[in-house]
Amino acid sequence: MDQALKESGTSAAASWLMRGRREVSGSGADKIVTFMAPTGGSGSTGAERGPAGSQRDWSSALDLIREASEAIRISEERAADLEDQIRQLTAQAGDEIRSLEARIAAGERRLIKSEERAAAAEARAEHAEGWLTRLHDAVVGAFTRPQGRDAAPPVAAAEVVEDTPPPAQAVPSAE
Repeated sequence: MDQALKESGTSAAASWLMRGRREVSGSGADKIVTFMAPTGGSGSTGAERGPAGSQRDWSSALDLIREASEAIRISEERAADLEDQIRQLTAQAGDEIRSLEARIAAGERRLIKSEERAAAAEARAEHAEGWLTRLHDAVVGAFTRPQGRDAAPPVAAAEVVEDTPPPAQAVPSAE
């Protein structure tokens, strides 16, 4: 029945709602239906006379109520199925978010370690450049002749090396 309602579209739904209702011509007041208990008589039959002599078909009204109840039940089942799907998708999304957050945290830790290693390498490079500059100055000073009388005597390379502290050994990190 649910499939039939889905496939039929709006016109079928409108005709379904209007089924069992007689067309009454005239003003809007003629289209009002009152539901009142029968006044007198011996019990109810399937059809009774209403105002202005129109005939009420109670069995078709009951059929409409049953069909409406079935449509509501089907809608509720569909809503429950959709809620279950939403719960599953929410759980999957939560799992994926946690996984991605863990990957981001691991990447951040690797980035921090890499930055520490880069800073240590830069410090070692600066220290080595300082020693190379001193060595260069000592070699150039030892092998060049003074030009003029005011020039200082050349400084021996051994004197320069002895005056400066030895280079610190770079200790590789155990990462």
